[in-house]
Amino acid sequence: MRLPLSLITLAITLIAAASLRAVPSTSQPAKVSDADRIAFLQKNVQAQMQELQDRMFRLSELTRQTEPTDAAKLVLALRRSREELILEEMKDILNQLSSTNLDRASVQEGEVIVKLQKLRDLLLSTDLDLQLALERIKTLQAAIAKLDAAIKEEKRQTAKSGLMAATTQPAKALAQHQQDQQQNRQLTDAVHQTVKQLGDPVTKASPALSDAAKAMAAAEGKIGSGKPGDAQPKQGEATAALQQARDQLEAERQKMLAQIESQVKRQVMENLELMLEKQKSIREANQALLPRLKQENREAILRLKAFADNETIIADLASSTAQLVEDTEFSFALPPNLRNIQRRALYVTSDFTSGKGDEPVIASEMKIERDISDLLETFKQSTIPSDKESRCKGCKGDKNKLLAELKAVRLLQVRVNEETKDLDDHRQQIKQLPRELQDQIGENRDHQATVRDTLDKLDAAVTGRPETN
Repeated sequence: MRLPLSLITLAITLIAAASLRAVPSTSQPAKVSDADRIAFLQKNVQAQMQELQDRMFRLSELTRQTEPTDAAKLVLALRRSREELILEEMKDILNQLSSTNLDRASVQEGEVIVKLQKLRDLLLSTDLDLQLALERIKTLQAAIAKLDAAIKEEKRQTAKSGLMAATTQPAKALAQHQQDQQQNRQLTDAVHQTVKQLGDPVTKASPALSDAAKAMAAAEGKIGSGKPGDAQPKQGEATAALQQARDQLEAERQKMLAQIESQVKRQVMENLELMLEKQKSIREANQALLPRLKQENREAILRLKAFADNETIIADLASSTAQLVEDTEFSFALPPNLRNIQRRALYVTSDFTSGKGDEPVIASEMKIERDISDLLETFKQSTIPSDKESRCKGCKGDKNKLLAELKAVRLLQVRVNEETKDLDDHRQQIKQLPRELQDQIGENRDHQATVRDTLDKLDAAVTGRPETN
């Protein structure tokens, strides 16, 4: 059974409705202000979102036994909707509209639209196994981050107990120290609950987490009885148990990543191929319109403006692919390249929206094509297992993967160098730099920093050393 068309249609309707902006309307009576009209639409969107969440819950309950895959997809979509606080953000948008803070409302609407598009993609996704695996990995990663915080705090608590043991402490100081220890135990208990929910094999870390919590509870008792020095050994035991649990969870996370690596590779390649196909199609259509655009033909300009939606799809694909790669640690060098493509595609989108489709815009489109094509060829090589091992720890000894990473870093550096030369040419032609050019120079500096950071990550992966802060 496929998800009901009405449910998917509702999600798409929400996106269309949420994309409305406070623009003047001549179809409404004069007494209705634009802000009131948009506020009414926003209320409607909010009501539909609530209905969507209710339907996802009811339908997941109805299909749990007969269609477990679809039920799991609905539960996943509902959980994501709640975690990202989409309904709450819609309510805040309504408040902004009520106070006529249209600029802030517009920004928040854009953020909600992105979240709704991801929700729609999830409902339409045919690769549920990958989606569910990614959710488990994200949940596990969050648990590991909490454990890192707990380990750091427990070490601080241990040191504090040692200092407090040297002199007699007032009751208030001991009570605060005990409370801090209690809060860290509660954080550990929360991680333990998450581990239990994830189930096997993640639950291998449960015994260590239980030991950590027990040791912390014992330390609390010692502190409460005015003996912080006696709490130190228990706090040391808790730290060791937390570290053991952390190592076990990280090992399971790495296993999960290895299990979905082939699926991620396939998805990345498919996304790049789709981006390239769309960009070629848009560029060819733009070139066909160019003679008429030069004549300022109204029909040609309107057709050009319609290209903006497809160019936005390319930007969105670049963004979502970069996020997928980052979440799965598939590559260090691919995400910054993809975000560079996303940025260029958004610039072209802006040109289309303003009715601009001249030779410089076409040249920009061709650069995007080139970037996508180069990345596609580069990472096709990484999907072929190498028959020679490398010393790259992060690449699991795969020489082809390491070479693909290095080529991607080089591509990024070449693009930054090209933009630097273009900016320098503009700078020499203008005596006083306009604000726009100053911003572009600052942006290019940030891109150079991205190249440096990417190289640092790759070096850390190869050598196994910590990344430079």
